[in-house]
Amino acid sequence: MEPRMPVKSQADQNDELPNRIIVSMTDLAGALGRLNDLIAQHLGIAQTDLLCLHVLNRAGACTAGALSSQLGRTTGAVTHMLDRLEKAGYVRRKPDPQDRRRVLVEASAPGLERIASFYDGIDARSRRLMATFSGDQLAAIHTFLLGSYESASEECDHLTRQRSPISHHAP
Repeated sequence: MEPRMPVKSQADQNDELPNRIIVSMTDLAGALGRLNDLIAQHLGIAQTDLLCLHVLNRAGACTAGALSSQLGRTTGAVTHMLDRLEKAGYVRRKPDPQDRRRVLVEASAPGLERIASFYDGIDARSRRLMATFSGDQLAAIHTFLLGSYESASEECDHLTRQRSPISHHAP
């Protein structure tokens, strides 16, 4: 029997709401991945570089080691990425005021503003969509999104712990 992905296409799914939600989440993840890829292309950076900038925007200044953990990349890969982003003006390195032996990386305000401008359209459309829901519905959506984020993070941690080479055989 040929292996299959557990998520079915829209045409094959049954009408159970949980199944439709899972398919919609997969579709959303794909659309957001494509959006981020297009934004990264417009900015002239890699998609992982853009993800790094999102992390820095949310977390604030942090060490390359912390970024390595959050991004699931080696410290060497993160160092090269930070070199590229620093050269392009998106990040700067500065001494840690708590421990001068350590270096912190922070995103530059102009770089973050440039990136944010690419999200203005989706932000406005998302806010218009959210205005159609009640406060209780928005609270339920928020709870679901937080739980989904935690679940995805746990799965990333699980796969990171496995660290087994992934076979790249053609289907």
